[in-house]
Amino acid sequence: MAPVEGIPEVISSFSDETTQKVVNQVKHYLSDANLNHDTYMRKTIEENDGWVPVAALARFNRLRQLMDLPFDDKKQASNKKKKQALPPVPEHMVRLLGSSIKKAVGDNDDVVEVKEDASAIRRKVAYKPTEDWFERTVHFKGLDYGVEWADLIDELTAYFNEAIEGDNVLLVRLRRNPRTKQFKGNVLVEFKTLEQAEQASKREDLEFKGKKLEPAMLPAYHDTKLAADEFIQPEMQKPKASYPTYEEWCAAHGRQPKPEKQQKRKSEEQPAEEPVDPKMLVRFTGVEGNPSIKEIKEALGQLGNVRFVEYENEASEGIARFDTAIADEIAEKHPEGVKLNDDVTLKLATVDEDAANAFFERAKAAADNARGKKRAGRGGRGGRNKRSRF
Repeated sequence: MAPVEGIPEVISSFSDETTQKVVNQVKHYLSDANLNHDTYMRKTIEENDGWVPVAALARFNRLRQLMDLPFDDKKQASNKKKKQALPPVPEHMVRLLGSSIKKAVGDNDDVVEVKEDASAIRRKVAYKPTEDWFERTVHFKGLDYGVEWADLIDELTAYFNEAIEGDNVLLVRLRRNPRTKQFKGNVLVEFKTLEQAEQASKREDLEFKGKKLEPAMLPAYHDTKLAADEFIQPEMQKPKASYPTYEEWCAAHGRQPKPEKQQKRKSEEQPAEEPVDPKMLVRFTGVEGNPSIKEIKEALGQLGNVRFVEYENEASEGIARFDTAIADEIAEKHPEGVKLNDDVTLKLATVDEDAANAFFERAKAAADNARGKKRAGRGGRGGRNKRSRF
């Protein structure tokens, strides 16, 4: 078989450490906690008498990374112009993955079994849906919008396992914007017991990589959003409860849902492409009620001259760019935040280097798209570019 660009032609084995990580990841995919939320895996299991083909698992992003194959780097997801389709997983890598799992698992594993030819794997105990995960889940806010990396979930799992009694986390899920798929900076953490979840929800000292986390029990957070008449995204919905679709929710609130391509709402000004001082950027959180860009700009305008605002529909936070480097001054002088309206106060914080770099990547992609659209209007060759406004 001819080599695929970016993929080693021959790999004869994985290291013991990599093999163990692969087995742990596969068992995670087959766990009750994951299957409660993973529609694709449930469907695959139902259609194959409980078996999951190794060829299907090999396509999963985390396993591709562990096998040292090209994977979807979420840090680059905002720059859609550069994003390319991933190459297929070579057959010899699929066979190596299956044989490595089979050798590591053996014949007496308590959790899973592997086919004789190492082509598929399944649970030994059939999956039965559970509903108590909702009560055992804690919602955490405080991480940077749009900033993630391949090992983020693993690092968050290790962090919470160490911070809350040890080895207690069943599942960590990143919350994403349903249309752009960008990480919202919020995570859902399912603990083994209700007591562990309640303990985590009361901690006010939790920080991950310098970011202070704001915990809340998922049922309470859900009810707060419901009472505020906000749209409840699928990952936050109670089991067996009925919720309107986004289109139905918009209709009930007199809103017209925008087409997906136009869902992002940005300020009217186009960001400069040249490097910008991160101290010009201020993160605002605590947004409720889906305000307009104009309303946010007017509130932040009390603090200085706002050049533009990055904010997406239904998000709870965004980033404002001021025309001077006053982020530290704003954070210091306004620890209580700034009022958006009588009911909502925006909390303010500076933006670290990683978040600033991600912001500038999005800004550059938006500028590129805008130029392409402009060329298309002139009959140029940029007609396929999408317009993205900051």
